Amino acid sequence: MDVETFADTECISSSGIKVDVDLMDGMDEYLKILDRHGIKSTLFTVGDLAPRIADRLRPHIAGGHALALHSYTHIAPMSISVEQFREKIRRAKARMGELFGVDVVGFRAPCFSMDKERLNVLRELGFRYDSSHLDYLPARHTVKMNFNNYQQLRPNVFRKGNFYEFGLSKEKVFGQPFPISGGGYVRLSNWGFIKALIEHHIHHHDYYVFYLHPFELTKQKVPFLKELKAYDKYYIKQGIRTYSQRIEWIIQMLMKNGFEFVTFEQLVQVMDKEQ
Repeated sequence: MDVETFADTECISSSGIKVDVDLMDGMDEYLKILDRHGIKSTLFTVGDLAPRIADRLRPHIAGGHALALHSYTHIAPMSISVEQFREKIRRAKARMGELFGVDVVGFRAPCFSMDKERLNVLRELGFRYDSSHLDYLPARHTVKMNFNNYQQLRPNVFRKGNFYEFGLSKEKVFGQPFPISGGGYVRLSNWGFIKALIEHHIHHHDYYVFYLHPFELTKQKVPFLKELKAYDKYYIKQGIRTYSQRIEWIIQMLMKNGFEFVTFEQLVQVMDKEQ
């Protein structure tokens, strides 16, 4: 899960609209689903949000869920300089380590906005992995990432030294990659269409990533924000009430096909042993 508030949602934060709800109850709803199935997750948490929800996060981390970084503030890393990115991530990594008493070794970029220069910064700062590789150019703030000098271990899994890139799972649609790893891509798409893509992927690969945001499982009423563009209104509303059912189906399909559920931190250990 990308642990962020409703106001952090890119279409809202970039609009300057003020909202008075955080919809963070969706994090609790998601972890209830996972706990029922004995699944542990990685919580990619925004650095400046972490102190405000530290007491809420600590029991989950103590219970086996992993903590990772979702940047210092929820802005696209490609929208700031490499030096600004380095300083913000260095500060956020140190701050979260002090708050929770854990070594934060994982990162996911807001908006999946990442390039090779910024990956090098993560490696320099002691991170063991990133999970920002989307490779879907219609998405806002994303670029085609170059993995020259990386070893490809699986589709969307790359290694350089002891550092890994765990990309998002995709399937080809009319010859082009389409994300099937969760978020709006699974929630907004026609369920018959996306379900067939996920099922095909699970039958032909041994690696699948799923992610979402707290607001997508909220039990609260999602505010109507009339200032938003039509698509963005659709994005923040559509499929909220049925998303948990889709998640349950994905979990059951993965279990049926013999998948093991691991955090990204555990996946690093698995990849290390394979080398």
